[in-house]
Amino acid sequence: MLLDPAANKSLGTVGQFAWGGAASTAFWVDPIEDVTVVFMTQLLPSNTYPLRRHLQAGVYQALVD
Repeated sequence: MLLDPAANKSLGTVGQFAWGGAASTAFWVDPIEDVTVVFMTQLLPSNTYPLRRHLQAGVYQALVD
């Protein structure tokens, strides 16, 4: 669970929770923004490209209040 987004150097809100799996798969839920993301891919090793961080940035940039 994300408690301090600034200290974590990530986008998101307090209370967000996430999981990163094998082959670069990931999911996260941000209950404050009402966002749920499931990302399925088959890229090994997971740190080959920063896909998760790019996806998260794109999702949060697309949000409109």
